Amino acid sequence: MSGSGDHWDWLLIRKRCRAEALRLLRQPHDAEEVVQEALARAWRSRRSCRTPETPLPWCLQITRNEALRLIGRRRGHPYMKSLEEDCCLDDHPARADADKAQVRVDVRRALKVLTPDDRVLIALRYEHDYSHTEIATKLEIPEATARVRLHRAHQRLRPLLQEHA
Repeated sequence: MSGSGDHWDWLLIRKRCRAEALRLLRQPHDAEEVVQEALARAWRSRRSCRTPETPLPWCLQITRNEALRLIGRRRGHPYMKSLEEDCCLDDHPARADADKAQVRVDVRRALKVLTPDDRVLIALRYEHDYSHTEIATKLEIPEATARVRLHRAHQRLRPLLQEHA
């Protein structure tokens, strides 16, 4: 029954996921909500974990995704705006983390609109930090073609990101 998640140290996973959610959200109640949803999602999907022998990174990523979803849902909420305008509650490090999280949400949304080929190019370049030569080798295309395709993917991505700015 390998990969079932029955042998995972769920207490440790929960503790680390709570710390990650608290780091991103800064509110214990929000962190608890996110961890509960993340661990429920991890439990339901435990058989799809690619590294069942070390599930913690996978669970942490699910937690980060849930935190970003919560931030995205609350963006533009009238009560959140009134809190943001209160100078006494201004917490620059927390605001910077929230801004970064929102940028990640916006980038994810924009990438979903791109074609699978464009997403592969962007991922190879920015997620895996491949050079144009390495991209060309990986995709078995000429380097000039890789450069042109990446440039065109950027052109398609730019207006999508400006929509969310």
